[in-house]
Amino acid sequence: MSAPALQAAAALPVRPRPARGSAWLRRDLREIALVGVTIATVLVVGAFHRDFMSLQNLRFMMLGCVVLSLLSLGQTVVIATRGIDLSVAPVLGLSAMVTGLMAQTGGLPLYGAFAIALAIGLVLGTLNGLLVARLAIPPIITTLGTYSLYSGLIFLYSDGTQVDSVPHAYATLGNGVVASVLPVPIPVLVLGIVLLLMWFIIGHTRFGRAVLAIGNNQAAAYNAGIPVTITQVGAYTISGVLAALAGLMFLSYTGSATVTTGTGDHMELQSIAVALIGGTAIAGGRGNALGTVLGSLFLSVILTALVFVHVPPIWYSAGEGVMILLAVTAGRGARA
Repeated sequence: MSAPALQAAAALPVRPRPARGSAWLRRDLREIALVGVTIATVLVVGAFHRDFMSLQNLRFMMLGCVVLSLLSLGQTVVIATRGIDLSVAPVLGLSAMVTGLMAQTGGLPLYGAFAIALAIGLVLGTLNGLLVARLAIPPIITTLGTYSLYSGLIFLYSDGTQVDSVPHAYATLGNGVVASVLPVPIPVLVLGIVLLLMWFIIGHTRFGRAVLAIGNNQAAAYNAGIPVTITQVGAYTISGVLAALAGLMFLSYTGSATVTTGTGDHMELQSIAVALIGGTAIAGGRGNALGTVLGSLFLSVILTALVFVHVPPIWYSAGEGVMILLAVTAGRGARA
């Protein structure tokens, strides 16, 4: 890309930085509201169910949001390009199954598991991106097809077996703390590092500006010299890598994996819900990494609260659907 084109891409007004006034409020009030509602839910439910506010349950909710947050951060980048990635759940499941079986039967060391998981995410995510960007197949059709393909790979690889034990190093990663004097769970530290990285990528890099520009107006972004194809492929690659990392974190935290890991809980839909709740625009052009993580924590608290108040599980999906509709409606109002 030529120097003038690079300057045009860097200068393209994607979304003004809202330091003050109503724009600042539109960006930050959602995050403040998410924090407030999450804390209010913990206090209200905890007033009637003391175990809900126990350190063990709070830690459970915090760790429970780590996997979904990693999945949703990748989804955030894709949605910001006006795309969608329905295949994140089977990518998570395949990553957990492959590394889990290799660890269970062959003692795969943890560093090897990281390398294999990230390679799986890199390949599958890039395939999604190439199908969308190079063949111009609509993202929902592409990732619906690869959802089935990747789910089938889990069955083929596992041959019906499951993971029920992993080496001690995996359990330490999933359930250990950074240090005795700093009792922060290791998965939370991993999420914090990924969050900072995604916040920087989306808001402070040329790639992030390109992602938002494509989501706002792909034709205008192309005319401005932005590499649309490379950027779209990059977005789906990031989504695949983070989904695979989420699979490894799930394996380490639970010590298990089955052929329905990820897909059985419809985590692809949960990741979309969390991204939208956090402020990412379904119409593209806006992505919010911090809001995504706050949305994941909010959803984790809400679902755990439903268990404590004895709401039948059949209503959980309905509740997630309502939250998606509310988030999309609020997002349209914000764009207006």
